[in-house]
Amino acid sequence: MQLVRIQDDLPADFARLRAAADAEGFRALARLEAEWAQDQDAFVCLLGAMEGDRLVAIGGLTPEPELPGEAAMRIRRLYIDPAARRSGVGRTLVNALLQEALDSVSLVTINARDTLAPAFWLALEFEAVDGRPWSHQFVAR
Repeated sequence: MQLVRIQDDLPADFARLRAAADAEGFRALARLEAEWAQDQDAFVCLLGAMEGDRLVAIGGLTPEPELPGEAAMRIRRLYIDPAARRSGVGRTLVNALLQEALDSVSLVTINARDTLAPAFWLALEFEAVDGRPWSHQFVAR
């Protein structure tokens, strides 16, 4: 598996991964595709996990939208191919995004309220929070 920084075009295999997300009822990749077409600069970083020519996971960082002007980032549009889950791909991708974010901020958020993945975030040392516009956060100490 190789992590690649996506800069110009979405990977050729993106349509297949988006179809898998759509089939599961996850709109993250449909949103990602629309956002990328509108403004690639909205993402501080967008990474893909590749196994050969196959895109097996994707995720990005944006400034935290609920704290404009403050030093925080949000991990967004994260999706792991069902066939690649529980293989460490998601952990590797999130850790790379965290490293990228923690170079400039100490707060990284995620909104995982409507997913099946809260336990995933807890295992990565994100803490669940209430009363915030995000569901989990990672605070560098």
